[in-house]
Amino acid sequence: MRIDLKKSFLTGVFVIGPLVLSVAILIWFFEKVDALFSPVIDGILAVALPRSAHIPGTGFLAGLVIILLVGLFARNVVGKRVLGALDTLINRIPGYRTIYTTLKQLTNAFSPDNTRSFKEVLLVEYPKENSYALGFRTETVEKEGRRLAVVFVPTNNLYLGDVLFIPEEKAVRLDLTVEQAVRILVSGGIASPKEVYLHKDGT
Repeated sequence: MRIDLKKSFLTGVFVIGPLVLSVAILIWFFEKVDALFSPVIDGILAVALPRSAHIPGTGFLAGLVIILLVGLFARNVVGKRVLGALDTLINRIPGYRTIYTTLKQLTNAFSPDNTRSFKEVLLVEYPKENSYALGFRTETVEKEGRRLAVVFVPTNNLYLGDVLFIPEEKAVRLDLTVEQAVRILVSGGIASPKEVYLHKDGT
């Protein structure tokens, strides 16, 4: 009876834990962004409508609008030049440039405008025979008429690993999205599906 109660309690903890944590993170994010921008919005409303009261959530909505505007700016020619100059400036700052570059690589890998990001998920024989690892195809090249898959295999964390050049026929394509593979790696394999399927084309 005690063992069953203990197992039930632990099961409940593992079910409720992620839900509570997710909600807590969302609430924290909402409160921080709202606190950052709401004073500005309240000031504008106080001028336009002297008797207006504080409206919760306006700061959060303002933050979303600012993010959207920055994204639109970053996608045009002028924005790209400005951001390029900013990157050059930041890369001259010792210490900070390491953190910035790592985070930028992380976001660029999944950017919709980045055509050179991870293209697909592969299963490769690594680091020894009969041992397999998840990898991401970054490019396909040719060497002496033979197609080679350029595969990045994370070994320490998501952005520290080895780059392999393997024959195309040895690159086993998995029916997983890049996001699913990242979740598997970040979770240490806990998020792995019960079964892994080959790509639908059978290769």
